[in-house]
Amino acid sequence: MNYELFLAARYLTGLRRSQPVVSVIAFISVLGIALGVASLLVVISVMSGFDADLEEKIIGANPHLLVQVEGGIRDPEAVINRILETPGVVAASPVLQTQVLIKRGDESVGALLRGIDPVREPQVTRLAELLKKGNWAIGPGELLIGSEMAGRWGLRVGDPLTVVGGEKAKSFPAKVGGIFTTGMYEYDMYLSLASIETVQQVLNQPGVVSGIGVRVEQAIQAPKLQKTLRKQLGYPYWITSWMDMNSSLFAALKLEKLVMFIILTLIILVACFNIVATLLMLVVGKTKEIGILKSVGATQSSVRRVFTLAGLMIGTAGTALGMGIGTAICLALKKYQFIKLPADVYYIDHLPVLLKWNDIGSVLLAALLISWAACLYPAWVAARMQPAKALRYE
Repeated sequence: MNYELFLAARYLTGLRRSQPVVSVIAFISVLGIALGVASLLVVISVMSGFDADLEEKIIGANPHLLVQVEGGIRDPEAVINRILETPGVVAASPVLQTQVLIKRGDESVGALLRGIDPVREPQVTRLAELLKKGNWAIGPGELLIGSEMAGRWGLRVGDPLTVVGGEKAKSFPAKVGGIFTTGMYEYDMYLSLASIETVQQVLNQPGVVSGIGVRVEQAIQAPKLQKTLRKQLGYPYWITSWMDMNSSLFAALKLEKLVMFIILTLIILVACFNIVATLLMLVVGKTKEIGILKSVGATQSSVRRVFTLAGLMIGTAGTALGMGIGTAICLALKKYQFIKLPADVYYIDHLPVLLKWNDIGSVLLAALLISWAACLYPAWVAARMQPAKALRYE
């Protein structure tokens, strides 16, 4: 241990005896930083949990990639075979989507009607797993609807509906074949599934699909496979990833997380003002010691390091305590789920928590940087002190 670190530790451990008031302020500094760090870690982990939960629901209801052509694809099997030759692609399934009106008596709602292949679709999305009532094997004229639409109209499996769509807005009889729940209001209210043949009948486009849904090995690899498929398929195909489909939503969540990080970091910043007060009072109390150090040859940078290290010890102690408290709270929230949420509003009954290493690193770095910045002025004051003036009245 070099003498600068030794002196910094010695000054802090001797505060309770030599300067009890400064000792109390230092203790408050540690608690303030710990509170700020714990709050920041818990909030960021909860927001990361919400992000992960939202991503899981979006990916569950949508393919990782969607290959489309203006005017539709007239030979989907040939395109699917080309897509499946790409390394990293797990499965592919034809899709035919269109906007329709779904009517129940005198009431109607605009919806996205998605025609699917019931055999291949479960390999691309999780919608089959999310089916709560009914049969996934969709028959002619049957619709799988979301739980919100079903709840709005009190629908059950077998109830009649009317689909209005196509260029001439013709009406087609239909019935409820099943009810699914994705956990997202937009999908559960405005998404309906039918067989591709049913949707082709609505659009009067036999043999045509609007796109090919593609599943890749890992959802995070979608942008990479998107570029590969663009080169492989070429014009006139265009490929959209699940991130592109929800880019505005993810941008808003990212901005919200950044704003919360900045706001809660201010708690740490306020707590670190106590470090400034602690070190300034420590400098005043150690005037004689500083004078002796400089008279025996200690340089300004050496004295500066002593008080910087003292401040960093306070900041590190508070950060370590805060990380421990924050991690414990996150693990408790994840295991015991003692904070309940209204399931009809959030679709989950507890706070989702996800501890990520990059979040932990960001909190740790922010706390230590602010603690270091709080040491600069008091250390500069101590370093500028002249030996003669320091010892004049001693």
